[in-house]
Amino acid sequence: MNVYDKLNELTRAIAQSREFIEYKNTAEKVDSNELHSQMLKSFVTAQMQLSTANMLGQEPTEEMIASFNSLYSTIVSIKDINDFLAAQASFSIIMEDISKEISKAATIDVSFLNILPEGSEEELS
Repeated sequence: MNVYDKLNELTRAIAQSREFIEYKNTAEKVDSNELHSQMLKSFVTAQMQLSTANMLGQEPTEEMIASFNSLYSTIVSIKDINDFLAAQASFSIIMEDISKEISKAATIDVSFLNILPEGSEEELS
């Protein structure tokens, strides 16, 4: 069995999947409307700012949260953007599942490489 042949099969299957086609079509639809495209970019930017603040242990300001919530309420009421977000979520689930399965198949126990003395893992935490 050639792994690259199977990889090519997988990439074709992904490209032909209902989820990918829907994701691609909805992305093209949003991209073709400048206002919708800009609104989605603003939403993603606001989402990343909130996420970054949380990862840094910072409390997002009330203004950031209010702005995000207002933008979210607006964009989900626009069918093309809402369809895109739904398609993106569906496609992301498939890609995550594929990634998990590949990771499972490629897992190797390399604990024999552990060169730290017993009990020292706790000191590194």
